[in-house]
Amino acid sequence: MQKPPLLELRELTRSYGPVPALSQLSAAVTAGEIVGLVGENGAGKSTLIRLISGVVEPSGGQIFWEGAAVDWPSPAAALASGIATIHQELECCGHLTVAENMMLGAPWPRNRWWRVDWPRVYEVARDRLRAFDLEIDPCLPMCQLTPAQKQEVAIAAALARNARLLILDEPTASLTDMEATRLCSRLRQFKQRGGAVIYVSHRLDEVLAVSDRIVVLRDGNLVCDVATEATSMSEVVEAMLGSVPMGAGAAGAVQSSEGSGGFSVQDASCAGLFQRVSFHIDCGEIVGLAGLLGSGRSEVARAIFGLYPLQSGHMRLLGQDWSPNSSRQALQQGVVYLPEERKRQGLVLEHTVLNSVGIGIADRIRKWGWIPRGLERRCVEAVLERYGVRASGLDQPVGTLSGGNQQKLLLGRWLERDPRFVILDEPTRGVDVAAKAQIHSTIRELASRGKIVLLISSDLPELVSLSHRVVVLNRGMLVRTLGGSGLTEHSVLAAASTGTAAPTASGELDSRA
Repeated sequence: MQKPPLLELRELTRSYGPVPALSQLSAAVTAGEIVGLVGENGAGKSTLIRLISGVVEPSGGQIFWEGAAVDWPSPAAALASGIATIHQELECCGHLTVAENMMLGAPWPRNRWWRVDWPRVYEVARDRLRAFDLEIDPCLPMCQLTPAQKQEVAIAAALARNARLLILDEPTASLTDMEATRLCSRLRQFKQRGGAVIYVSHRLDEVLAVSDRIVVLRDGNLVCDVATEATSMSEVVEAMLGSVPMGAGAAGAVQSSEGSGGFSVQDASCAGLFQRVSFHIDCGEIVGLAGLLGSGRSEVARAIFGLYPLQSGHMRLLGQDWSPNSSRQALQQGVVYLPEERKRQGLVLEHTVLNSVGIGIADRIRKWGWIPRGLERRCVEAVLERYGVRASGLDQPVGTLSGGNQQKLLLGRWLERDPRFVILDEPTRGVDVAAKAQIHSTIRELASRGKIVLLISSDLPELVSLSHRVVVLNRGMLVRTLGGSGLTEHSVLAAASTGTAAPTASGELDSRA
């Protein structure tokens, strides 16, 4: 008799009011396989994850676990059955230790006086980490770990609770290539031991490399369920979008319209973050800022925006000294900053779409101290249409939008101010191929209109294809400025990884600070 699938979905439906997020979806996951789940932002991936992990209940259809119909009342019930979900933005208690985080939601070891047996807590955590081949001190505060280590700890904790199905949502969004490779190796080991994985990622090359099967969602419908070896990236993209998106591939960097003034930073230092950083950006130019985690690239961007004070050095913007005392002053002077972590640094998830966009344009439409509500709604509706933000209405909580729509909303909020200088930190992290193509087009358009653009990205193909030049940081110091034929993914990675450049090409610009 054939063994039933580990997880089976039969005609699963989920609606939010009159809007169906999933429609009659049927699929299965068997033990010992990795299933790649892909689709545009808003295709229904997040809704499907919530249904499987017990966060929400289906509007119709049925979920079967090991052949039996289930109706989990909570994520804890799904976890107890063997389903563990590791979210893109890990939810952990940074002030607690690694061991304490691993024990959350599980019975804690007790001594004979029924108090927490702390030596046993750390011993159990250490054993669980070693079982996953992790040499991490369980006594360390969680906030001191890298994103990759936090993710590995979360997976180790899930496996210690006998998880049989891992759901990973954008697992490599914050990881280096080496860390991503190590994670994929661990997932294959888990698969070989009979576990199953649902792997959700917008990095299609990564999905093709790690998965056994690919499931594609579009507009809440399952449109493709195929063995990975029987498909290709172009076929997956076409299934996701219904057609291959125009402009999805890089067409090379835009041509710079050399302007006067622009922005420059000279010998800038900020204690403990970066030192003696110097570069310039012309009007109409896109300059990339590259570096590994901890290189200081985001800290440089925040200092430019007035969030960190410079210890030494100076900056100039359009021919004038630039030394903002706050982000408010930077905004008023025409500088906007799209932060790396949109949910923590850019948005209030409980706010409505109307308020989330309106806060960025309030000072531009205010009359005699009052904001005309009708005008505000019309302006926000125009922003949503202009930047392709898909929302059910202006009163929808922004936290319920997909990641790509949140990013486009945040971008639209600030670009509606018609800024002179745009700082973009990981503008396409966690967004689908269509949203990425649209954001790329917007960035190129900004440069064509003479704006100053500073682009920070861990996506090397994106950085190289969009930027006229790339400034590379290593451990807080500028080590290379690359341009022309010397600007390649290899040269950027070599400089970022080692603090030195790859063999010099004819087009490389060497500007060590």
